Parts: sequence; C-alpha cells; structure tokens
Amino acid sequence: MSVREAPTEQQHSSRPKVVAIAVIIVALVGVGGWLMMSGVNVFTLGQPRLWTTAGLEAFVDDVDEEFGTTEVVSAYVFDGYATVELPVERDSPRTITYRYDGGFSESRKDTRGAEESTGLIDLRELDAEKTIALLPNAPEMVGLPDGEVSAIMMTLAYGPGSTAADVPEVSFNVQTEYGETGSVRADLAGNVVSAGTD
Repeated sequence: MSVREAPTEQQHSSRPKVVAIAVIIVALVGVGGWLMMSGVNVFTLGQPRLWTTAGLEAFVDDVDEEFGTTEVVSAYVFDGYATVELPVERDSPRTITYRYDGGFSESRKDTRGAEESTGLIDLRELDAEKTIALLPNAPEMVGLPDGEVSAIMMTLAYGPGSTAADVPEVSFNVQTEYGETGSVRADLAGNVVSAGTD
C-alpha cells in the first residue's frame, strides 16, 4: 500500500507586488515633477494658486460649473483664495457672496443700494494670461516699487465721480508696509486704463 504524499504548498513570490508598487511610486513622482516644472500645478498644499494663468482660468471654470454662469457682480482674487458675488436672480439687488478655496462656501448675503448698478461682469471675457502678466509690474506702475499687490478686484465702474458706468474693470491694489496705496486699472482684455497712487 502506497502512501500518497501531501502536495507541497507553492510559495507565492511577493516580487510582482513590490515591482508594481515601485512602478506606481515612480509614476507619481514623475507626474508631480512634470506638474511643478510645467507650472500646471495650480494647487499648493490643497490651496489654489490663483495668481497664475492656470489658477485664474480654473477659478472661472469652477464658477461656471458651480453656478451655471460666469456672470457675476464682482470677484476679489487673492493668491490663495477668492470671493465671488452673484445676484440671487438676474437684475435682483439681492446678492450672495461665496468664498472659493478650491470649493465654494457661502460667505454673506447683501443688497445693492439704489445708486449701484445691477449690471454683471462675464468672467469668460477676462483674459487671464494678460491679466496675470500685469501683476509683477503693478507696484512700479503706480510709483510704489517697494509695494506689493494685495488683491485683484473685478468690479463695475459706476456711481458718483466715475468716468464711466457699467464698464467692467480689473484693479490691482498695491500697498506698502508704510500704508501707502495705489492701483492699476485695466479692462478685461488686460489693457491698462490708469495707474497711480490713491
């Protein structure tokens, strides 16, 4: 009577798993390096970098995706976040402002005064590349070379003392550590309209 030997368990090599993990790591490092070198990476530590062409364009795309429109009352753009104000309904004086930092959260509700325009700015008309190109030169243009841009504002020129009404403008606010301020005003195409201290 013969005794059948028990089958020996085959040892599965862990080498394929190690190779697969190594390939994934190399791919992630490669993609991350490419994004950094190309300037395509518009997020740093989860925060948007809006003072780049890609970052500003992504902001406009996200406004469109979130609200189904790019027509806004105003937008204030900082390097790491933005605020955007939209009417509750078109031509309504009631507005809601949202904070954007990669996503949107409601910030405040407001009502425009009777003297304020009910016009809207279409962010799709903004030339992001030419707008961002004005950033590094803004302090010199207003005569405050040691100043820094604190915000980019997209608003309508209107009201008492305005040279035009319902004209969309982009303002680069510049300030120094001594409290001096100035601004560069441009149209949505990135053409400078005026520059000087306040």
